[in-house]
This record gives sequence, C-alpha cells and structure tokens, in this order.
Amino acid sequence: MNGNNPAPEKAKKPLYKKWWFWALALVVLIIIIAASAGDGKDNTLETKNTPLTDTGEAETAAAEKAPETIPVSLELSNGHYTSGIDFPAGKYDIEAISGSGNVSSSNMYSGGINAIMGTKEENEAFGSDIYEQKYANINLPDGVVLSISGVTVRITSEAADGAPLKARQQPNTETVELGSGNFVAGTDFPAGTYDIVAVSGGGNVSSDNMYDRGINAIMGTADKNKEIGSNLYQQEYKNIELPKGTTLTVSGVDIKLVPSK
Repeated sequence: MNGNNPAPEKAKKPLYKKWWFWALALVVLIIIIAASAGDGKDNTLETKNTPLTDTGEAETAAAEKAPETIPVSLELSNGHYTSGIDFPAGKYDIEAISGSGNVSSSNMYSGGINAIMGTKEENEAFGSDIYEQKYANINLPDGVVLSISGVTVRITSEAADGAPLKARQQPNTETVELGSGNFVAGTDFPAGTYDIVAVSGGGNVSSDNMYDRGINAIMGTADKNKEIGSNLYQQEYKNIELPKGTTLTVSGVDIKLVPSK
C-alpha cells in the first residue's frame, strides 16, 4: 500500500530563505543609498555656486573701487601747477578773472591749452579783442603742468578726480634772499621748487630752464606798480623748478625764494 501512494511533496522554503532574495534586496538597498548620497552632493554644490552670492560680492567690490569725482573751483595766478599735486586731474573750464597774459599746459597739443587770456576790461583798455576770456573743456590729466603768467584765472570742473592730492617732492625747506646777479642752484642756493617773491624794487628774473617749468618774468613790488601807475610788475610766481645746475638771473629787483608746498 505504501508503495502505491505517491511520495509526499517537499514543503516549500519561505521566500525570505532564498539566497537570491537577499542578494536582490542588497542590490536595491545599495541603489537607494547611492541615490541618497548623490542627491546630497548635488545639493551641496548648488548651494556653493549660488550665482546671487558671487554677483553681489563682485558688484560690491566694483563699487568700492570705482573712482569718485568732486566739483572743483580754484583761482590760480603766476606759476606752474601740476594736476594731481596742486589741483585734481580732470576736464576744466578756464576763465580769466583779472589781468592779462599767457596760459598754457604741457599737453597743449592734445586737449590742453595755449592761449593769451585776459578780462573784458583788459581788451577795452588795449582797444582790441586780443585776450580770450574763457576756454571750455580743457583736459588736464594727472601729471600735466598748467603754466600761468600775468593773468589770474579760475579753473572749474563738475567732475574732477576725487583721489587725494599727492605731496610735492621737495628736497629743502630753506628760504633764500637774492639780489641782482647770476646764481646756480646747488651751489649758491639749494636746488628745489620755489615760490619766488619780489621783496623790493622792480626788474627781470629768469632761469636758463625758462621753457621747462622755470621763469622769465618782470617782477617787482605793489609799490613799484603804484609808482608807474601800471600792473607791469608781477609780485610772485609759484612752483618754479630750479634743479641742480640751473642758473637763475636777477636784475634790478630783490627776491625771496620760498620752498613750495
């Protein structure tokens, strides 16, 4: 009887005891972990590369470095004036406010000036329109020298360079008084940059570098002008450069050399 009965079926093992089940589960788990890690990495990169943060910092830095401009209005008379030292660099209108004479700049052929300027009253006294009262949009960039003789002018700019002015390189602080004669810078007086002031009398003052920031002028005191009833004599010239070896010639007038500031 036992031989005629079919053999009983083997009991099926539960699914969780199959090896391939656990292998499949492990693979799924690894995929889930990898995907989670990948998401975290991408999120981190997006946070670091947020364009708003970088752009904002760049704009702030650019604003801090942007040059400021300032309005300027100055009166200048006889002498040499260097932009960036004596006045801010920029584009200026130049107007004669008293007297008459020459106004030129070291960049006269590239946006600067080379003119005979004077007031309307000077033209009327002279009986001619030889003197120009005003020049507009004169470009005086950093380092350009503006030279003035015989006339007082006003220079104005609405947007000059706002950077601080540089200090003048002045090697000496000694004031020197000279009468008539020939005097060599570095031998008879210290070489340097000077304001030259008439002390007494009236006559000529010139230097052999007269075309290179030197001087060639008729100088005298205000009393001397009163004697002759004219403004022939100039009382002061500023920022006259007298480097070593330059000869300064004085005739008929006593002068004082004051180191320029």
